[in-house]
Amino acid sequence: MSERPRRNRAETEQRLKSALGTVLAEEGFGALTPSRVAAAAGVDKMLIYRYFGDLEGLTEAVARGPDFFPTLEEVCGGDVAAILALPVPERAATVALNFARCLLERPVVLELMVWELVERNQLTAIMETSREETGLRIARDLFGDLADESGQRVNAISAILGAAVTYLALRQRKIRWFNGIDLKSEAGWAEIEVTIRAMTAHLGT
Repeated sequence: MSERPRRNRAETEQRLKSALGTVLAEEGFGALTPSRVAAAAGVDKMLIYRYFGDLEGLTEAVARGPDFFPTLEEVCGGDVAAILALPVPERAATVALNFARCLLERPVVLELMVWELVERNQLTAIMETSREETGLRIARDLFGDLADESGQRVNAISAILGAAVTYLALRQRKIRWFNGIDLKSEAGWAEIEVTIRAMTAHLGT
């Protein structure tokens, strides 16, 4: 008798998480209310409070979930040890390129990141904080073996590369071309990959 309620709760929690992502992506943070999310999930809004405490709790659960922002394992292609064994230039380039791939595979996350740029509130702050914490943890775990000066330089370059691939991934959702590069083609991203590897060639030296 005790197993069925647990399965029902897990299913309802997942429906609420999925509904929150859908509402955010389609309507923006301004439309995000307990009633709207519950309606999209097809459940009573009181379940948001029962399972997550409040809307902020649900948002945080989504932002920190394994299927939302790219994880350490994902940006390492599933093998953290193999990435750590790479020379610093190849390590940095591979992580940046894997990060771009992960973003391109997450259209809902890309839409949410667009909304974050135009709406600032407690909910966007939750998303932003979660992503920033994840990014810092990835940088620490993958480049913490470098000396202070080299590590700081890698962090700065990683920030620039991360910002660049994030912008290009966001842009390709609506606009195909940027500075002559076809962002919706494999050839365009292959060109970006070659350039990123060239830019990181002297890191850690």
